Amino acid sequence: MRLSSERIAILSKTLADKLIEGKYLEPVIPRDQIIARMEHIITEELVIEDKINQEVKGLLNAYEREIERGDIDYNKMFNMIKSKLIKERGLVL
Repeated sequence: MRLSSERIAILSKTLADKLIEGKYLEPVIPRDQIIARMEHIITEELVIEDKINQEVKGLLNAYEREIERGDIDYNKMFNMIKSKLIKERGLVL
């Protein structure tokens, strides 16, 4: 995962505080529960993205020789395949 659990906790706390302070969110549950739910949601989204990244890497293994020869740009192909999988699955990351 690109973010550690500590960074996710800090991000969730900061986001919750800003939303509450800015009156964008009117809490009906305790602040700690809001933060815990945000942490859970962010973590779930990052896990989904990690799984897609692994799937894309697996698909790109079939083109290993072309990539090594320079016939295919790995990063460009990675992003193209990832975008396609996200779109096909109706995900928003």
